[in-house]
Amino acid sequence: MSRYKLNSLNLANLHAGDHWNLIADIQLPAGTSTTYYPATPKNVDQMTIAELKAYALAEFERAND
Repeated sequence: MSRYKLNSLNLANLHAGDHWNLIADIQLPAGTSTTYYPATPKNVDQMTIAELKAYALAEFERAND
């Protein structure tokens, strides 16, 4: 079980090109939250919402644990 909670996840095309940006809002153990921008996987177009959520949380954990 993760110490962190994914509050929200956005997938945005900020520059109107081929590149997508993941924007995750993560709740920290102290109750505060932070915004995290994980690297977008190359197969993002084939991933389900559940897979994207799991990916974003796993990337945050890997970067912060």
